[in-house]
Amino acid sequence: MTDQLRNLLEFGPFRIDPVDHLLLREGQPVSLTIKAFNALLVLIQSSGHLVERPDLMKVLWHDSFVEEGNLTVTISMLRKALGDDKNKCKYIQTIPKRGYRFVGNVREIAESASELPMRTLAVLPFQNLSSNAVHDYLGLGMADAVITKLGSTGEIVVRPTSAVVKYSDSPIDLPTVGREQKVDAILTGHIEAFPDRIRVTVQLVRVADAVLLWAHTFEKDPQYRVALEDEVAEGIAQSVSSHFSGRTNKRLARRRTENMKAYQLYMEGRYFGNKRTQEGLRCSIQCLEEATAEDPQYALAYAALADSYALLGSYEVESAEQAYPRAKAAALKALELDDSLAEAHSSLGMTLLFYEWNWPEAEQEFQRAIALNPNYPLAHTWYALNLAVMGRLKEALDHAQRAQEMDPVSLIVNTELGRVFYLSRQYNRAVDVYRKVVVLDPQFARAHTRLGMTYAAMRAFSDAIDELEKARRLSGPDPYLRGILGYVQALSGNRRAARKQIEELTQRSGCQYVPAYGIALISIALGDHVGALDWLAKAHQYRSPHLKCAKTDPLLDPVRSNPRFAKLLRQMRLGTSVHI
Repeated sequence: MTDQLRNLLEFGPFRIDPVDHLLLREGQPVSLTIKAFNALLVLIQSSGHLVERPDLMKVLWHDSFVEEGNLTVTISMLRKALGDDKNKCKYIQTIPKRGYRFVGNVREIAESASELPMRTLAVLPFQNLSSNAVHDYLGLGMADAVITKLGSTGEIVVRPTSAVVKYSDSPIDLPTVGREQKVDAILTGHIEAFPDRIRVTVQLVRVADAVLLWAHTFEKDPQYRVALEDEVAEGIAQSVSSHFSGRTNKRLARRRTENMKAYQLYMEGRYFGNKRTQEGLRCSIQCLEEATAEDPQYALAYAALADSYALLGSYEVESAEQAYPRAKAAALKALELDDSLAEAHSSLGMTLLFYEWNWPEAEQEFQRAIALNPNYPLAHTWYALNLAVMGRLKEALDHAQRAQEMDPVSLIVNTELGRVFYLSRQYNRAVDVYRKVVVLDPQFARAHTRLGMTYAAMRAFSDAIDELEKARRLSGPDPYLRGILGYVQALSGNRRAARKQIEELTQRSGCQYVPAYGIALISIALGDHVGALDWLAKAHQYRSPHLKCAKTDPLLDPVRSNPRFAKLLRQMRLGTSVHI
């Protein structure tokens, strides 16, 4: 296989890889926001020359209107990451009232693919070589433990469990897996269970040339399985990089729980939660509550519990005032136990986004999660949605696409990327993403719902109805979905069916929780803007999580010019509407 060369840039102790958006200091990754990294690239590419502030802002925020203070903050963050001093600049010189100049000595180098450090890794479910079927579950659990530990270091991008679970029961062809997952290396392993010990054998293989980089065998008494997982993760970490910092090693050594029953319940809770159905989320909550009862110090289980409660509320199968306080309590408990847990900060950010509509604090929590683990896809995904809600659509797409690069086959990550495209009015790109999700899993109801909404915005009503009907068959009774369907029926000319939807939903609202937002959508499509705004006011009263997108959702365009709608946005601290 021919080695491909990659051009890298060096200055001082730093090395920058423009392709992978990676900045290294003496081999160690430096955490930078996307804006700060792009600012660094622009300055380096104009090394020795002044870059005017308006020109730099035009590159970084080419489709957004932001104040110059944003650029000042970005440059300040960049200087801090480089260890630069504004008064005695080694790298970035400020030209007062003009702009900035990169003054470091930049060198361009080329490295072959085989010489490049490992940056992306897929850990496949370990194969069970014993006759005990129970250990099939152990194989996925062992892989998940290694993924969690390595991913938390922030020093290597590890594909999440959801991306590799499909390889559990299928023959593995490493080159094919490498191409599918777009990774530098693959870790495989197998488990042998004996009466007195468990043996785990692992191999690390480089994708570019199929070279075996490292192999090892670990053994432990069955009762010390969690300790075995820690030992495997540490051994793999040391093989992947010999430059892990002391902080990373400490993080790797931290165990999640010693209680095997709590761990198994956590794994089951994660499994059901990833189904993203009402039944799956309720099963997830039951498992995770049992896990935290088994081990009240299990921070990761509390974070997962917060996610499941938040998602249950976001689908409006349970009222927001019931679901989100429980989600927030679980997230705060996780942070109380372990403030360095990226998942917990992301979970808290979700409750602040979906329920409290506290956009600045939600942003802080997502940024904190990303700083702790830059390679946690869901932190980037939820942060992208938070940015889209506020109308910062270019930044939202940056983070949504970053998450998709980290986890290219995740149903959830791809669906939310499609949603950001939809909110940005890039409907064709949204459709392409949703279709990809449907190919990955035709039973994933949420993708069909989002695809139907996008077709509705495109006024492709027949396609919209087809997708929404598929979603209804897959997800079961869903009042919100009926609201979207009624909206499409009204616009497509079937106003009688739409009015029937309103009547039935209104009647049901007298005895059970029915999302007011869905009835508002049907009212908009029927031209009843007064009624629609009344229902939107009720959605605001009950803090409907769907209302968070009011600033940018295309389906609300017909009422944007109404003063009552403008007042609603101000009450939500969303300012004025975005017209794209």
